[in-house]
Amino acid sequence: MALAAFTITPLELPEIRITIGKFLDRSDLVQCLYVCRAWHDSFLPLVWSTVSICSDTPRPNVEAFNQNSRFIRNLTYDVDSWGVYASTHCRDLSTLLVHCTWNEPPVIAQYDKLRDLSIQNIKQLRLDIFPLWRPSNSFQNLSSLTLEVVDIDPAGADDFWDQCTRLKSLSIIVSSIPRLPNKSMKFERLRKLRLMPRFGHLLELWQDFITQCPSLISLNWDCGRETSVAMDNFIAQLTKGTWPNLCELGLPSLSPSDKRLGQILNAMPQVESLVTNASTFGPLSLAALRPHFSILRELKMEWSTYPGTAPLAIPEILASCPQLEILVAGEVAAQNILQGQPWVCERTLKTLHFCVIISPGQDADHQQQHVLERISRLYNLENFGLLTGSGTTGQGITHINLQLGKGLEHLSALKKLRTLFLYSRSILMAETDVEWMLDNLKSLEHIHGFMNTKFRDNKPLAKMVQARKIQYRC
Repeated sequence: MALAAFTITPLELPEIRITIGKFLDRSDLVQCLYVCRAWHDSFLPLVWSTVSICSDTPRPNVEAFNQNSRFIRNLTYDVDSWGVYASTHCRDLSTLLVHCTWNEPPVIAQYDKLRDLSIQNIKQLRLDIFPLWRPSNSFQNLSSLTLEVVDIDPAGADDFWDQCTRLKSLSIIVSSIPRLPNKSMKFERLRKLRLMPRFGHLLELWQDFITQCPSLISLNWDCGRETSVAMDNFIAQLTKGTWPNLCELGLPSLSPSDKRLGQILNAMPQVESLVTNASTFGPLSLAALRPHFSILRELKMEWSTYPGTAPLAIPEILASCPQLEILVAGEVAAQNILQGQPWVCERTLKTLHFCVIISPGQDADHQQQHVLERISRLYNLENFGLLTGSGTTGQGITHINLQLGKGLEHLSALKKLRTLFLYSRSILMAETDVEWMLDNLKSLEHIHGFMNTKFRDNKPLAKMVQARKIQYRC
């Protein structure tokens, strides 16, 4: 007797459904639950894998939260909203972000599988409130820690730093100067370090700690103020090879001279990411960065004030960095963009923020049209920003203005654009421009800034955006 032919479609395989589900947003995943029992079983864990319980977002039903807590892997909550959920234990939680209130710190249960922990707005990190810092309660799987804290209790500082020796990533935002680790301690596992002391701590206070982290690949050093001696010591440590694997460097609040920044870049074995928001990025810095163009992924230098260098560097960077994903820059002349070489990062660039300067004259509209046409080729662009300039490039200039007939229509090619930053002085969008934008940029989720720099005219445009469920912030 012949056997009947048996066929199965790909969507009948749980593995295929789960793989597809990883690319869907939560609203689509919820819709998938109602297709059939098999789909419900496949997509339910994905629906509950990430949960937010905050005062400014819709909160899940308490009973449903309890029933599905076993699926939760990533949890964000603020202390004020957490009370009715606190009795539920999310046994397989791997990522936890807690927003504290000033006078009410969180009570954190022990999660054996927790890998990433972030605690924000704590008045003081104390052992009696955070027993997890005690050696007996060590989180063996914890690899990433972010703390926004006013003070670290001196009585628990040694245990805190001992816990940090097990981490791969550490980010500290602290107001008062904590008791720093003993100089004999080594943080061999630490790969990423971000230091953001408030109220202008001198860089020297943290230098010994940073030298105790020899395996760093990423250092974000936002330490308020620096002295020439401290910067020279840092350059000396780099030259000596203290951090042989360092390839990502952030100096967002420091102002090294062009010479010193060039020395820093020359001393780094590789440069994949550079943040120098307040530095004077000049010809020496550019020359030192050129050997790394082939591997550069991120460059932020929007407040660069060195005359003449940064505006000319931007077209060169776009034409020379095939791996570039993020570029936040300052002013660049439209003519330099149009006369420059093709951009080799068209397929990789995901974030682009800059200030485009339009030269006055009869071809101003032509310049704008062609600049926006070139931007429209960035098919993977997710974040686009038009910034205001410092006025260093001359008088009588204008900036990009997003309007139909002036190049706005070219942006319909940006199918992945999610966030738009509009801080140009020249933007004067009308309702027809905004309506076209909302109809054609289907992935748009956030708009920041002014769609029309005249406040009275911007107000109705903001209402149009919010009516489409797109988040808007001036």
